[in-house]
Amino acid sequence: MAVVISGTVKYGGAYAVKGKDGSEKLMVSFTVFDEIGNTFSCQMWPDDPQHAVLVQAIAQMRRQPVQVVVAGFSARLREFKDKVPGPGDAVRNGRVVDVSANFIVTQVHFPNYPDLFTPRPAATV
Repeated sequence: MAVVISGTVKYGGAYAVKGKDGSEKLMVSFTVFDEIGNTFSCQMWPDDPQHAVLVQAIAQMRRQPVQVVVAGFSARLREFKDKVPGPGDAVRNGRVVDVSANFIVTQVHFPNYPDLFTPRPAATV
């Protein structure tokens, strides 16, 4: 059984990320919100077969319905360096903190673009 996120793309892009070994990889990052307003931070890495196509398309997918399968996730306590603590904020070492989750996704499907990931024949001359 897989965990599936269905919603609408809020925004997204492809970003160069440096690895611990100094190498640079292109990560696709986008945020999906569902029908009740929950947001999901989604990422796709170059080892996914859809990565090359999604790198080119994600910036144009704002406000498009999407469905993704969760391949993995991580949760961490995120510190905000410049945020002034307010009522109800959790504070650690004088900094506002919040739990953040990132979802590694695969099998991305945009219903309004059913052929987006369909292989196309090579051009012939």
